[in-house]
Amino acid sequence: MARYDKPDTRVHDALRRIGPLPVLSGTVSRIRTLANDPDGTTTDLVQVIESDEAFSANLLRYANSAANARPIRARTIRQAVTLLGRRALVRIALEAETYRFLERFPGGAHLSRGQLHVHAVTVAGYASTTADLRGAHTDTAHLAGLLHDVGKLLMPAAFGVQPLEDIAAEAPFGSPRAQLERKLLGLDHAQAGALLVGLSEPADDVTRAIAYHHGGPTGLAVPSDETACVVVADVLAHMVTGGDPDRELLAIALDRLGATPDLLDEVAEKAGVIAPAGAAGDLASAVGRLEAAAHTDDLTGLHNRRSWIDTVRRELEAGTGGALLLCDVDGFKTVNDAHGHRAGDLVLTEVARVLARHGVAGRLGGDEFGLWVREGESAGRQTAEAIMQEVSNTLPVELVTGASPLGITVGLAQTPGDGAEVMDLLEAADRELYAARPGGRRAG
Repeated sequence: MARYDKPDTRVHDALRRIGPLPVLSGTVSRIRTLANDPDGTTTDLVQVIESDEAFSANLLRYANSAANARPIRARTIRQAVTLLGRRALVRIALEAETYRFLERFPGGAHLSRGQLHVHAVTVAGYASTTADLRGAHTDTAHLAGLLHDVGKLLMPAAFGVQPLEDIAAEAPFGSPRAQLERKLLGLDHAQAGALLVGLSEPADDVTRAIAYHHGGPTGLAVPSDETACVVVADVLAHMVTGGDPDRELLAIALDRLGATPDLLDEVAEKAGVIAPAGAAGDLASAVGRLEAAAHTDDLTGLHNRRSWIDTVRRELEAGTGGALLLCDVDGFKTVNDAHGHRAGDLVLTEVARVLARHGVAGRLGGDEFGLWVREGESAGRQTAEAIMQEVSNTLPVELVTGASPLGITVGLAQTPGDGAEVMDLLEAADRELYAARPGGRRAG
C-alpha cells in the first residue's frame, strides 16, 4: 500500500468514526469471493443475492437496462446472473453498493452524492476499458476508479466542512484541488481515499492506484499501470464534461502505459462515450432507477421496509427524539376479497398519502406501515388521531361504514421510554398495536 507521512489525529479520528467501507463488505464481499472461486456455483451466487432484497432489485434493473442492450430480459436472479456473467456481476455489485454508501454517508461537505456516483461509475468504466486495451489488471483498475474519490467524503469529516468548501471554490477538481489540499491541510483527497479504502481492501494495488491518481505528494508519480489507467480515466471523464486535463500527469500516465494521446480516443470509442449532456442524463437516470429500487416501495412511493428502518435508525443515532407509529389497515382482506386487488391497492396508496403528510413514512409489508414523528409522545398521539380521522375522510364512504368497516389500528412507542434502538421501538409499538387491535383504534 502507498505510504505517506502520518496524518494528524483528526484523520485517524475520522477513520475510526467511519470504519470499514460497506461497499467492500457484506453481500458484495460474498459475491466477490464466490465469483472468483472456481468451485463456487451459480446456485451459491443466486442464494447470496436473493438474501439481500435491495441488491436483488438493483441487479435485475441493471441486467435489463439499456446499457446492457440485451435482447432477452432477465426475469429472475438466476437469469440475470447467467446473462451478466460473473465478472460483470461483481462490477454491478460494487457500483450499486457505492451509490448506497454515498447516499447514507453521514459526513461530507455540500457534495452532490448522485454526481459523485455518476463520476465514480464513469471513471471506473473508462479505467477498466483502458486496462483492457493496455494489458493492465482490469478488475483492479475498475475498483480503484470506482472508489477513487471517496476521500472527498473523509476530508470534511476530518477537517470540517468550511475549509473544504473554500478549497473547492478555488480549485473545484483535479490536480489543482489536490495540490491545494496538500498545501493547506497536509493531505489530499486521493491520499485520504486510500486510507479509507485501506480499512477494508487488502489489495495494495487498489489503494496505491487511489492514492496516486493525482500524482501523489509530488503531483507527478504514477507507480503502476493500474494507477495510470485511473489517471487516464479521470482525465477523460473531466474532458468529456468540458474540464481541462492535467497534461503533465496525463503524459506521465500515457508513457507508463506505452501509449500516445490517441489512447483517449480509443477508450472513448470502446467505452461508448456520448455527448456530455446525454452521458450525464443516462447515468443520472440509472442512479435514479437504482435509488428507487433500493429505497422505495413500488406501489405507494414510500420508503420500503429496509430504507425506513435505516432512516429511523439514523435519526436515533443523531440523538433525535420522537415517536414511532406502527399502523395496520383493518379490514383490508375484506376489501380485496369483495372489490378486488385494484381496490386494495387504492386503499394502500391513499393511506400512504395520509401518512406521508405527517412524518417519515414507510410501507413495512402488506397492509402494515411505519411512521416516525419527531418531538415525542404528545405529538405522536396527536398524529395518530389525525391519521385516523384523515383516513376516514379520504377513503370511499362505503369502505369505512357497514358490517366490516375499513380502518386503521395504531401502536405507538416513544423515545427514550420504549428504547433507543429502532427494533426496540418497533417491538414496543407492535405490542401496543396488538393490544389495541381487538377493540381497535379505528378510523371513523
